[in-house]
Amino acid sequence: MIWIAIAIQLILSAGLLWASWQVWMLRNSLKATVHTVESWIAICEEGLAVSQPGLEVTRSGVGIARQQYQILQSQLEKIRNLLSVVGRGVSFVGSSWQKSRKKTSKGSSTSTNKKSTDSSSTKLSGKSSGSKSLGSKQNVKRRR
Repeated sequence: MIWIAIAIQLILSAGLLWASWQVWMLRNSLKATVHTVESWIAICEEGLAVSQPGLEVTRSGVGIARQQYQILQSQLEKIRNLLSVVGRGVSFVGSSWQKSRKKTSKGSSTSTNKKSTDSSSTKLSGKSSGSKSLGSKQNVKRRR
C-alpha cells in the first residue's frame, strides 16, 4: 500500500513539474510580447512627436480647402441657375421665332408654297395605317 502512495506522489509531482514548466514558458513568451509592443509604442510616439507640426499644417490646409470648396459650390449653383434661365430664354426665343416664321410663310401664299404644303398633306393623309399622324409629330416636337 505504501508503494501505491509513493507512485501516486511521483505521478503528481511529475504532472505539477510539467505544469510549472509550461507556466514558466508562457511567462517568458508574454514578457517578449510586452517588450515588443512597448518598443512599437515608443517608436510611434517618436514619429508622432516629429510629425506634429506637419499635421497642424495639414489640418489648416484642409480647413482652407473646405472653405474654397464651399465657395466653389455656391458659384457652381449660381452658374447652374444662370444656365437654366438662359436655356429657358433660348427655348422661348426659338419657339417664338419658329411661330413667327410659320406665320410669315402662311401669310405669303405663293404657288410653290401651296404645292409643297398640298403634297405633304396628301402624303400624310394618304397613309391608311394612321401610325403617324400630324398630331403625333407635333407632340414629338413639343417633347424635344
